[in-house]
Amino acid sequence: MLAELHGGCSVPVGAWGRFGSDGLLHLSAAVTSLDGVQQVTAAGVGPTDDPEKLGACVAADLLAQGASDILESIRKA
Repeated sequence: MLAELHGGCSVPVGAWGRFGSDGLLHLSAAVTSLDGVQQVTAAGVGPTDDPEKLGACVAADLLAQGASDILESIRKA
């Protein structure tokens, strides 16, 4: 997910991955502006043997909601 968002330690991107009782991998994520005013969230579920695909799907959802604008403003700061 971070690779798709071009994120790292200096951007406010959070993710929580967990194995569900259904045997699937669950991923919840958020991108937040530095002042905390803007935030986009996304979640997804996928098979445990393809976590990269799940991360890419959740990242795409975040980007579709405007995460790129938030991240770009942070990189300019």
